[in-house]
Amino acid sequence: MDNIDWNAVSPAKMWRDWIVKSEAQWSETVSQLLKDERTGGALNRQLDEMQLMHRQFSELAQASLAAANLPSRSDFEALDERMGRLEDGLAQVATALSQLSQALAAMHAPATATADTAVASSAPAFTKPARNRRPPAPAPAASSSAAEPTAKPTRTRSKKA
Repeated sequence: MDNIDWNAVSPAKMWRDWIVKSEAQWSETVSQLLKDERTGGALNRQLDEMQLMHRQFSELAQASLAAANLPSRSDFEALDERMGRLEDGLAQVATALSQLSQALAAMHAPATATADTAVASSAPAFTKPARNRRPPAPAPAASSSAAEPTAKPTRTRSKKA
């Protein structure tokens, strides 16, 4: 049997080759076209007109939004910048407050304790509840005539035969 080179007749390879050749032709044609001063000048004028139209449309849209009492893109951008400055200032205040609290804790801590233990000891004592199935013990009654404890009823199991 003959060995057929399937790559030579592959549609994907033919497509890739056509794309490469087409791109090269377009690149050469556009380069030659842009070298002409008349074409370059016409494209430059058209781009300038597009920029002018874009600027005018933006101003018109902003005026329309202002007339409707709605914020424009520039308003949102200004607000975003202002919020960023506020967040930065708040972060600085939080850092200064943290440093101040650490300095105060270090001042009031005993000489042998570190700042970490001083901060931990200043926190209110919290006892965890016991992890069992028994309910917590009732609080002692304030009156002198405390109720007498009642005996728990005993359970009897019925015997199954």
